[in-house]
Amino acid sequence: MDENDTAPRKRSKLRVSHILIILLLVGIGYFAYYRLSLKSKLRAKIDAIRTAGYPVTLAELDRWYKIPPNVENAAYTIEEALSLYKSWDKEKSRSLPLIGRAELPPRTEPLPAEMITLITEYVTDNNEALKLLHQAAGIEHCRYLVDLTAGFGTLAPYLSDMRNIVRLLELEAILHAEEGDGAAATLSAVSGFGIARSLAREPLTISQMIRSGCQNSAISAVEHTVNRIELTDEQMLELIESVRESERISDMSRAFVGERCVGISFFGNPETLDPGLGGGSIPFQPIIGLYKAIGMADSDMVIYLDLMEGYMNSTQLPLHERQRAVDAVSAKLQSTSKAHVLLHVMTPALSRVTTLELRAIAHLRTADAALAVKRYRLAAGKLPDKLADLAPKYLQSVPKDPFDGNELRYKKLEPGFVVYSIGEDLSDDGGKEKPPRKTKESPTWDITFTVER
Repeated sequence: MDENDTAPRKRSKLRVSHILIILLLVGIGYFAYYRLSLKSKLRAKIDAIRTAGYPVTLAELDRWYKIPPNVENAAYTIEEALSLYKSWDKEKSRSLPLIGRAELPPRTEPLPAEMITLITEYVTDNNEALKLLHQAAGIEHCRYLVDLTAGFGTLAPYLSDMRNIVRLLELEAILHAEEGDGAAATLSAVSGFGIARSLAREPLTISQMIRSGCQNSAISAVEHTVNRIELTDEQMLELIESVRESERISDMSRAFVGERCVGISFFGNPETLDPGLGGGSIPFQPIIGLYKAIGMADSDMVIYLDLMEGYMNSTQLPLHERQRAVDAVSAKLQSTSKAHVLLHVMTPALSRVTTLELRAIAHLRTADAALAVKRYRLAAGKLPDKLADLAPKYLQSVPKDPFDGNELRYKKLEPGFVVYSIGEDLSDDGGKEKPPRKTKESPTWDITFTVER
């Protein structure tokens, strides 16, 4: 064969290989650009968070959770009270209300003698802890000794009994109300609000949810007390101040700040994910290493920071607009490609956190308005026709329902009255109370504060 016949084929092969090399270089260049672009986006977003005054690393978060120097720290006294708290075993506590499975009688009926005996024993067993709890509740500042640099591994052992010690205070208030001691019952309820306040600055979602639960226990103590005995105007003013302070310090954005720092730490080092999530049979670390190398972890973090910005922005909206805003953020997460595996695995359902916050604020506002009604009746000898009658002497204005932005509802009963919020279902059920136990029918209900006397 003539040499001239083979030359074009060689040149053709050279051209194909050149094209492949060029395509490879273009691919490498595009990938490098993609990775650099992601890094640039991340830097810009993280810099913006810092500029806004928020922490971005776990070490910064730990320093951010602080109290003024040289002030008394309520955490020391509360943790000492927790060390003295005597929880009963499961069998013995079963017959206790709130702590066990026993239910309190209807609000206007006296406690059975055997229940009084049991509550008295439980309170007496915990007298030393109660003294410290009352003392701690009066301390303004609190910073628990928790190491937030541990991220997902953060240990907060004091949280496990926090609800029970506030329930202990609630039982103490119930016992004092049964004895007709309004001053002591008021003190127990106020202390319940104070212990809840100790968690107000803690940037952990679980801490903020427990704080809300503790507030609800304190409100229940108030509701029980005003249904059993008549309080003085001064005692009701003391309770009102505790209720209003609880709303003033309510700030779920701190939970979002903490979540964001943990997320940034995780997506920056996804190797910290528990290998057990892979089922044990999957070569976990190599897969995570590849996931990170191709930029998926950075891409997840960009999306995650956008989502968290949406959650943070929701806390600046009027209360009744927040749920719709966080639901939209959650919908955005759900619509994100399932290829973002770690994003879907590790991003919590924070829309539910907002629901619980709004519910807690609704409880506080119904209690505030109900106590104002009680003060009006104490002075005027009759119930107001409407909540607007309480302004401006007893209420600056009628509190808004955090779920729909309208005024709280009020209805006279025979005897008494109910103040209520329509709740997250946005259905006005006429002040229907939540049943004490879940039912199969899951009936709708309102968030109520009821006085039947």
